[in-house]
Amino acid sequence: MPLLALPHPHLPAFASQGGALRAQALRDYLLALRAVYAAYAPIPPVTLYALSERDWRQRLAYPYGLPFQHTGPQGLAVYAPLTYPERLLHRLREVLLPLGPPPGEPALLLDLNLGHEYAHAVQVAWRLRTGARWLDEFFANYLFLLGLKGARPELGETLLAWSRYLAGLSPRVRSLSAYERRRGNLESALWFQAQFTLKAEALLAEGDRLLRAFLDAAPLDRRKGHRLLLSLYPELRDWFAAFGLRGAPEGGSSPQPGT
Repeated sequence: MPLLALPHPHLPAFASQGGALRAQALRDYLLALRAVYAAYAPIPPVTLYALSERDWRQRLAYPYGLPFQHTGPQGLAVYAPLTYPERLLHRLREVLLPLGPPPGEPALLLDLNLGHEYAHAVQVAWRLRTGARWLDEFFANYLFLLGLKGARPELGETLLAWSRYLAGLSPRVRSLSAYERRRGNLESALWFQAQFTLKAEALLAEGDRLLRAFLDAAPLDRRKGHRLLLSLYPELRDWFAAFGLRGAPEGGSSPQPGT
């Protein structure tokens, strides 16, 4: 069956059968974030897809379940599942089991994370992607939290509660060099996102100067992004070094495999 189209000048949406209300709710959430970001610089349209597993698999090679952002010939897009598969929720619950009761339902955390993927789309639009995965993820967490604090502060508190909770994980992989090469698992990915968000909270306590500086310096690459970040926050040298990232304290390029 064809997807249901929900036109909008800034966030057009397409939904599988039965997904119109979910797509509208997710779009309203992203539009609130967009209102915060649009005060800094123009944002092109970003298309939202809310898809059933069947429609997802017909169109995408990406595993069904986790929201994600994509840039292609059609422009910027973010994808969310119509429902979260039980296999994904089971994996998530298994990872969280050692931490005790979570601060909310895992499915609501995944919905919340769609805003993180929208922040990635904004990064692309503003030419702020650096090509260094750890730096792009760190800044996306900063941008996401900034948007939540401005648009939905109660959801910002929810994100921080989850981040404090997930920071209690004990992944085997804690190296940003391995993270850069995607050598990790779900536990490692959740732990890093928590660390990035909590550090972003500390930076945002001083205002939005990182975003403004990055916008002034756009387009970014990894070397420019490293240097600018550390010139604004030299205290981050020790923080990044604690993750084994030897390139960042000197403002050089990201570590290569084997470092």
